Amino acid sequence: MSALYFGDRKDDDELLAAVDLSELVTGKTVVCVRVPKPEASEASPASVVPTDRLAAKDLWLAYGIKQADTFVVADKFGNPYAVTTETALADKMKEVASHFRSLRKQLRRDTDAARAAHEKGKTREAIDALLAGFKHGLTGYDEAEPAAKLYKELMDAGRKQLKLAGDKTTELESLAKVYAGTDLQAEIDETLKKIRKS
Repeated sequence: MSALYFGDRKDDDELLAAVDLSELVTGKTVVCVRVPKPEASEASPASVVPTDRLAAKDLWLAYGIKQADTFVVADKFGNPYAVTTETALADKMKEVASHFRSLRKQLRRDTDAARAAHEKGKTREAIDALLAGFKHGLTGYDEAEPAAKLYKELMDAGRKQLKLAGDKTTELESLAKVYAGTDLQAEIDETLKKIRKS
């Protein structure tokens, strides 16, 4: 588990000394990390597939932090559980493990449902199940990789269909409905826009 402290004060050390995590840090069950505010913010690439927040260049942006002196309680992969400006975090840290166990089970169920729908040729159902799973924003866990892999398969298949559809508006509109809410939606919309302009 981890506690990320987003601060840019000169007296950060005094504030961190007041954080109620000493027993957990000493017992090596928690890592506490200070995250200074970057000089310039960088936008992350947009995708519905969750990305590793800890690998982001701008952690303030990746975690949606608006003000200094904010703590993020997260699991070991950086998946957030709680965001707070309070220094008494020990209770939140104890809840983290059960929270993420529950989300992992849900992501596994969503991925299984997506796989079953995909095998039956029900692409929209498969996408809906994956999008529901992605809403949890989990990265790092064994359950996250199969979901991302199946999503990539669906997007690759969709791109082939997009190529085959060419300039057939009806087929493209049908594809737009199937792939709504995905990374492929913008490509389909752009193709339709070009056709309608010509």
